[in-house]
Amino acid sequence: MGVHQPERRILQNPAHCLPRLPTGFSGPEASRPPGSRSPRPAGIRYPGLLPISLKFDVTLHPDYRIMPMSDYTFKLAMFTTELRLPYDRAFPKAKEIGADRIWYAPSAGDLPFEAMTDADMDRIGACAEQHQTELFLLCGGRKFKTVHLSDLDLDHMAEHPEFQEAREELTAAMKMAARLKIPAVATFTFAWPGEYTAGKPTWPMRWMTRGGVISDLDMDKLVRAFTLLVEDADRYDVDLPLCMMPWNYTNTTEHMRQVIEAVGSPRLKTVWGPADTMNCGESDTATRGFQNVRPYLHTLHIKDLTVIDGLKCEFEYCPIGEGDVDFPTVLRNLRDYQIDAVISIATHFKPESGSAEEAMRINFANMKALIGGVGD
Repeated sequence: MGVHQPERRILQNPAHCLPRLPTGFSGPEASRPPGSRSPRPAGIRYPGLLPISLKFDVTLHPDYRIMPMSDYTFKLAMFTTELRLPYDRAFPKAKEIGADRIWYAPSAGDLPFEAMTDADMDRIGACAEQHQTELFLLCGGRKFKTVHLSDLDLDHMAEHPEFQEAREELTAAMKMAARLKIPAVATFTFAWPGEYTAGKPTWPMRWMTRGGVISDLDMDKLVRAFTLLVEDADRYDVDLPLCMMPWNYTNTTEHMRQVIEAVGSPRLKTVWGPADTMNCGESDTATRGFQNVRPYLHTLHIKDLTVIDGLKCEFEYCPIGEGDVDFPTVLRNLRDYQIDAVISIATHFKPESGSAEEAMRINFANMKALIGGVGD
């Protein structure tokens, strides 16, 4: 049997790309015909910040052509921090479990990026090389995940103590990346108002709107912040993938795309977390969501979960393939579009034994089985 050759795909206002409206939703968008589009209200300066139900174009360039499926190889990596081991034990364990690539952040017993000397960095690089694993990504902006954007002043952002501390961590990781020739350093993307201090007050709104509405002022702040961080990335010649998590502003593929396009730097990439976006109400993340982030994909942060009550932020992590994420579609899209991105396996769930290593082995085995089941 010959190799199946997909036909050219051009998607223009496809009905299947319409967002799923929340139960009980009413208003003009509830009855709007598929394929129609509301005019942009006056005063909105960022077109991407229209309510999610107003934006559903997914258009590919007319000359875009999907490559033959048989030419694609899935790249597996591990977010070794979840092993909860120091790097000299985590790297060989990652290789043993099945990872050829490593997404690294300091874990148990490791020095923070800011405290590492050149010799410390070199030892980490040598350890990865010894165990035939590639350090392809560092997670250097973890402190930004708990910096509340609402606490930052647009004109004096760089002077804020929490911003400065998080930026110091990120630039220290960039220094390590430049020294070890690691091409990218990931960062988190600021917390929604009161997320870590007032019990997630905006969560119900965010769930009902599939991720929330980013105001013009907040987008101005995000553009200012990432422009500063891109300047740091330029100085160290590294790319800057933005992470997803439900508690940060890039919680959905829609918001990720809006932020990257508003900043406009080729340094910005995407760490796509399909489970995180599902947890924010973006139920079509494997299809429409993939198209949102496809031009910027660097890494996939892979775990699985089941949403129990989205409005109340009740969910449960589980092994890959046992939750709500449509992994077969995610994998087929990566293959069909020949996406040069890395599948980085995480865990988050705990098996009965409580062993982080067992959880990682389960997720690697499940992902390999899913990859093996992706047919033509």
